[in-house]
Parts: sequence; C-alpha cells; structure tokens
Amino acid sequence: MLQKYLDYLMTQKGKNITAYDISGENNLADYVIIQHFNGNLDNKKFAETFMQKFGIGEFPDGYSRGEWIIFDLDRVIIHSFVADKREKYNLDKLWQNKKMDLVAKKSKKQS
Repeated sequence: MLQKYLDYLMTQKGKNITAYDISGENNLADYVIIQHFNGNLDNKKFAETFMQKFGIGEFPDGYSRGEWIIFDLDRVIIHSFVADKREKYNLDKLWQNKKMDLVAKKSKKQS
C-alpha cells in the first residue's frame, strides 16, 4: 500500500513529499510520509480527495483546523501539514536517518 499512497501523493499539490522507513523502530507503523501545503484550505482539500480515493469514511485527526492532518493507515502514517507547522514541529528531523529515496523506489517499480 505504501507505493499506492506515494503514487497518489505525487499527483497532488503537496510539497516536499518525504517518506521514512521506521519499521523496527516501533509497533505503530512501518512507514511515515510527510508533506505540506501552502494553506489550510489546500490541506483540507487534499484530505477530502484522499479520503474519496481510498474509501476512508471518517475525517482524520486534525481535519477541522487543517494545519496538521494525520492519516493513520494501518502500517503507514501520513502527516500533511501547512508549511509553518511542518517547520515548527520538525518531524523530518526525528526520522532523518530513515529517509527513503523516493526516486529510486519509483524507478524500481517501473523496471
């Protein structure tokens, strides 16, 4: 499912999409994806289209404010921020040594 989510995110207007392989770090998830949008409305619109695409019936945590929306998708967690909140909470730093090369991952799939 990770690749399906990444493929979809790449078609949206999210910026600086980054994925981290945290398998073995905890029991909550194997992967974390972080992205951001310029504003709350863009972030909320992304959440709505993501919910429709993947058949998610309940609004995710953070949807009402639109600043930091979290999709908990079993073994994949998606954090979708507005730019200033992404910078403020800096989750990228937490997992910086677990960053995945999305270009290489995508090209493997196409081979």
